[in-house]
Amino acid sequence: MERKNGLINLISGDDALQAIDVVRKMAVENDVEWAVCGGIAMAIYGSPRLTKDVDIIASKRLPLEKERIIGHLKQGGEHFIVKTETREVPIDWILRNDDFKVFYQAALKDAVMIDNIPILTPEWLVVLKFIAGRFKDQEDAVYLLREKGLVDRAKIRELIIKVFGENAWILAKHGYQRWFDLADGKSEETIEGLRDS
Repeated sequence: MERKNGLINLISGDDALQAIDVVRKMAVENDVEWAVCGGIAMAIYGSPRLTKDVDIIASKRLPLEKERIIGHLKQGGEHFIVKTETREVPIDWILRNDDFKVFYQAALKDAVMIDNIPILTPEWLVVLKFIAGRFKDQEDAVYLLREKGLVDRAKIRELIIKVFGENAWILAKHGYQRWFDLADGKSEETIEGLRDS
């Protein structure tokens, strides 16, 4: 990860696209299904949020040389670097190895093509951000839910029930409703209130 004056250097759209193109070639050569998620997917759906890496969920590992892998992700997968024309771009190659793997694989199966890049649907992004649960994931989810006509909220319920059953939705629906209310301005709570919860 590049640093300048002690700060993490955020990646540009051009660098992200070049890195994605490198990854695409490796994935095709090795018959690996993959889709962009995280900050780059958010940008494609209109978010102004910046990012320092490219997050990708995949069906299996890429056969990378050991020196390219700079770390392993605790939830499953690898952190590696792709060189573009102007810089090195960090990639998080996500292969969940926990109870949530089934959600990630279902999201991967439902990915859509946007500008020839496989991207998670907005509904799946909201579901996976619920699973991740960090403040920035909650902010991202509320952003997606605020965008008129972007997220089919009924589809979120359908996806959860399809993967984990009705009881999973019963357990999660209060949390999703909280996000829906924030996105719709029906709550006195602010997005900053999510940070403390």
